[in-house]
Amino acid sequence: METSRPLRIAVVSTQKQLHGGERQALLLAEGLRAVGHDCRILVRQGSGLASELRRRGLPMETFLGRGRNPFSLWKLRRFISEFRPDVLHYNDSHAITSAGIATSGLVVPCRIAARRVDFPLRSPGRVRHFADGVICVSTATAERCQAAGLAANQLFVVHDGIDQDLAASGNREKGRAALGLSDSVPMILVVGKLTDCKGHSYLLDALPKIRQAFPSVRTFFAGDGHLEAELRTEIQRRQLDACVTMLGFRTDVPDLMAAADVLAVPSHTEGLCSSIIDALIAECPVVATNCGGIPDVLTPAELDQPCGVLVKARDANALADGIIQTLADQPAAIQRARAGRQVAERNFTKQKMVERTLAVYQQLLGTQARRAA
Repeated sequence: METSRPLRIAVVSTQKQLHGGERQALLLAEGLRAVGHDCRILVRQGSGLASELRRRGLPMETFLGRGRNPFSLWKLRRFISEFRPDVLHYNDSHAITSAGIATSGLVVPCRIAARRVDFPLRSPGRVRHFADGVICVSTATAERCQAAGLAANQLFVVHDGIDQDLAASGNREKGRAALGLSDSVPMILVVGKLTDCKGHSYLLDALPKIRQAFPSVRTFFAGDGHLEAELRTEIQRRQLDACVTMLGFRTDVPDLMAAADVLAVPSHTEGLCSSIIDALIAECPVVATNCGGIPDVLTPAELDQPCGVLVKARDANALADGIIQTLADQPAAIQRARAGRQVAERNFTKQKMVERTLAVYQQLLGTQARRAA
């Protein structure tokens, strides 16, 4: 198959909320269309991604639920058979099952799955059956997939990309004003879903030690998720209401990044963490655990030292020490972040993500064509 021509690409997303993986699908679709490819997203009806696609005027097809009821399977199959994509891109694990079953027997030259988490792969057989390759968000994710039995030549590391202009657009004064903070108050920010793997509880454990060094410190959790009620209860139980604020889902994250003195990433499992990339572009210092794909971002080969402070996962004492170190020496912390910004601008933009994803498509299409010949 000639792979230099414009491609038809169908991306399937089954998630309801608009989180990191769905934002990557949005950036991918925009980027592919900008360079002449016809990319359509098949998306869950009523989802956050559907709303954002509609707002931006991008083409999409909707289905009910996670696409596993008979009507949704029929709708997915009908669209794929009519659109005849060169590439079927499963954006999440449920999409592999839904779109894989729906398109059984149809000729699709290339099927590829995205893997954005650092969890063990539970169904490698399903991936092998329905996908020709896997795009892994980090080196750690690729290693997890290989450990589960997937062939190394089917695994491709493509880091998430961010909207560089958006990430750099934050205003410190505006962000601080929105939170009711003066410029002198030390501010810790956590951005991400309120789920166990993000490790919010470890930061709560670390706060007493941090407050001994910085009594006026304020901490903000930006994000939503199923642990919201549990975390609110825990904050009250620990009598941290005065210094910890849960912000919920926010659309002004660039301003919050600009306002923060440190982005804390206390995760104990992490595929990559694009919030770290956002922080580096905003020159916001980062303290993060060394789990999953985080070292891919904070320990780039082109730098002699990390561009953030890395600490052991599930260790509240180490997390506290890293944050205290960062707050105590802001000039050094900002210098690390600025070095990281240069790396992020080279390696973690949406343009680079689209370019690398397209290269994977073309490589797999070429491989499939040679096999067919």
